[in-house]
Amino acid sequence: MIYSDENLLKGLREHKTDCIKFMYKDYFPLVKSIVTKNSGNYQDVEDVFQDGLIVLYQKTDSGSLCLNCTLKTFFYSVCWNIWMQRLDRKWRLLYQDEILNEPAAEYENNDKDYDEEKLEKLRLYHLHFLKLPEECQKLLNYFVNKTPLKVIARIMGFKDEKYAKTRKYMCKNMLRKRIMNDPRSKSFVFYE
Repeated sequence: MIYSDENLLKGLREHKTDCIKFMYKDYFPLVKSIVTKNSGNYQDVEDVFQDGLIVLYQKTDSGSLCLNCTLKTFFYSVCWNIWMQRLDRKWRLLYQDEILNEPAAEYENNDKDYDEEKLEKLRLYHLHFLKLPEECQKLLNYFVNKTPLKVIARIMGFKDEKYAKTRKYMCKNMLRKRIMNDPRSKSFVFYE
C-alpha cells in the first residue's frame, strides 16, 4: 500500500503500525544511504532512523509540523542533521587546542605523555590538515585559537562573520571527511 504524506502523518498521529512499516520500507534506504556514505554502520542507520521517527512523531503530535516540501524530503533532512550532529560530536577531538597547537615531533619526544592512540590521531590529523587549502588551514587555526568570528572575517577579508562561519564549517567538513575516509582512522574511531 502507498500512503500520501497526509495519510502517513495522520497514521503516525494515530499510532498505526502499517504507517511505520511503510516508512521503514520506503524511507529506511534513504537514511541508510546518508549514514553509510558518511562513515556509519548499520547500527548507526537504525539509530538515526529511530531518532528521525521520534522527531517526526513529536512534531506531528504537537501540531508544529508545517511542510513546505514532501514528507520524504523533510525526513531526509531531519536524519541528515541528526547524523551530522553525531559525527561532529565524535570528531570534536580533532579541533581541541592540544592537538592543533602541539607539533607531532614534540609529542613523540615527551615520554611521560606518550599514548599511542593519541599520537596516531595527531599524525592523521596533521597529515590531512596540511593537505587542506591554505585558506582553510589559516581559518581553522584562528578558530581553534578562539579568535572571534568577527575578527576572523576581518583578517581573512570576508564580507562578514556569517560568511566566516560558513567557510569554517566547510573547512571543518572537508577535513572531517578526509580523515573519516582514511582507512587508518577506522582503528581508533568507534561509533556508538
